[in-house]
Amino acid sequence: MTYLFNLVVFVLGSSIVSFLTVIAHDFPKIQLNRRSQCNNCQNILSWYELIPIFSFILTGGNCKKCNFDIPIMYPITETIGGLYLIVVLIKDKDIYFAIPLMIMLVTLSFMDYFYGYIYPVCYALILPTFIYALLHGYPLYFITGILTYSALFLMNHFYQSIGLGDVELLGLLAILFGYEDILKIILISCLLCIIHYFGNKKRSFRFIPYITAATGIVYLIS
Repeated sequence: MTYLFNLVVFVLGSSIVSFLTVIAHDFPKIQLNRRSQCNNCQNILSWYELIPIFSFILTGGNCKKCNFDIPIMYPITETIGGLYLIVVLIKDKDIYFAIPLMIMLVTLSFMDYFYGYIYPVCYALILPTFIYALLHGYPLYFITGILTYSALFLMNHFYQSIGLGDVELLGLLAILFGYEDILKIILISCLLCIIHYFGNKKRSFRFIPYITAATGIVYLIS
């Protein structure tokens, strides 16, 4: 029964990430009645091409019509999403706190990855986490959030080292996690970015995906 439950949780996590990928790609021009299609040839996808992870394996990572390579990033992030939810439950973390936070971070990460900018309205996705935290006695660190935002805003103003969206997101996370954990998130984010730099020496990187990965790590270990 445990294996079956973990499988259901894994499918749920991977499906959430798969769905959020589409939302981030289409936002703000979302058509709820639009059927999924190939980003290259716009061919409508069959049902077996819509199953997270499995579809990538089944199709060999290519569109069956135009043979366009499906980015390996998709099954990787879907797998991480499924495994993340399983670990959240195994470590007895609060899933009602974690899922809205995960939804916001994943959505912003894909937006940043696809376009290099984010829509601030998506910060509203974290409201259920804040409401749940208030109702269940979780500490919220508003002063830490203000100080984090102010320090990073000034740094960005003078040095333009990170984007304003990164500053706003880290300020929000500081309210939830406090000064010790937000420092860990910033340090781990920078470390992941540096590691990526040695593998792909670009001049700049989209930083929110690293913040998302670091937040997931800190949440699971703190």
